[in-house]
Amino acid sequence: MDLSSIPIIDTHTHPFDPVKEDDDFRIYFNMSLWRPPASVVTDTVVIRKLIRELGKLIGAPLGASQDEIAEFRNKLYKKDQKAYIQRLMGSTNIETMLVDTGFPHEEFTGYSVDLKVFADLVGCKTYPIFRMDTTVFKIFKEMPDTFEEAEDIMKKDFDKAIKVDKVIALKSIIAYETGLEIKKHTEKEASEAYERYKKNKNRADEKILRDYFCVMGLRAAKENDLPMQFHTGLGSAPALDLRDSNPILMQYLLADDEIKEIKVIITHSGYPFTTETGYMVSIYPNVYCDVTAINPYFGVAFKNALLSILEFAPANRIMFGADGVIIPETYWMGYTQGVKILGDALDELVTSDWITASEAIEFAEKILYKNAINIYKL
Repeated sequence: MDLSSIPIIDTHTHPFDPVKEDDDFRIYFNMSLWRPPASVVTDTVVIRKLIRELGKLIGAPLGASQDEIAEFRNKLYKKDQKAYIQRLMGSTNIETMLVDTGFPHEEFTGYSVDLKVFADLVGCKTYPIFRMDTTVFKIFKEMPDTFEEAEDIMKKDFDKAIKVDKVIALKSIIAYETGLEIKKHTEKEASEAYERYKKNKNRADEKILRDYFCVMGLRAAKENDLPMQFHTGLGSAPALDLRDSNPILMQYLLADDEIKEIKVIITHSGYPFTTETGYMVSIYPNVYCDVTAINPYFGVAFKNALLSILEFAPANRIMFGADGVIIPETYWMGYTQGVKILGDALDELVTSDWITASEAIEFAEKILYKNAINIYKL
């Protein structure tokens, strides 16, 4: 099923600066924080497919080896980075990117990327997403004298992001830190935990504080009618404990009367917990998901993940994206191969008589761009 003419809105991605590419570009298709040697990725299905398709697009010599195509790519990229990036993006149907400006960021990587500069590089519309954890990390790093001061820093950064930067969503990566089993705490409980944590940095009080700040983010989202994204599922090992990132851990929080009307986005569809994600999206009227990071980093697994999500989740609550980072190929691979795999998944549903061909196109349009327009009010 050919979906290549349908516009794409990437609902979760990151800005990048070409000068920060400082290693073999192929390794960025691996999620490890340990910077694996190229030999770890060169024999993966994803890289074999990437190199073959990339070689065709950029005109690498016929019959060139993987290393030769990689070297050919590097020469083109160094010669004119913007031209190379726009050549890749121009071969896709990407129209809009929703960009998590919190990575890269000074609090995590030592540098940030100007969104206007990034938009000029990729040649499409961009909208910012505020990663609230940049402020949380700043608070834990500086440890202001009182909890009230810490809370005020959080409130001011929310206000700036929403009123000045005009973000279209908030985001939390609490899954990386203390996990998704988030609980509501009173201001008094958080203040007491803060005082204990200043004297003795311990996991229990850290969790209370991170949970409290996260709920602050949900309240800010509610007050300003914004969606709130949550990182779920796989992430950069070994920083993330997969056992704490299953989105099902959020079920009680999301059922809370104060929370249940806030639009919550399960990013990355909680992969590998896609069945749980599909279930939650079907049960909770305020919960949605995107398929970023499964696409493009897991290749053939993406088709099975899509079908798993669609076992429960309605198509009007699923959104597309690539979770691209550092190099342009992570975006390009998501926009080209991801769309093809979505077509394969929908085609399977048609041939097995679950949906009609016209319904498959309807689903594809919703997933690729229409849902994002509605949910993020683009």
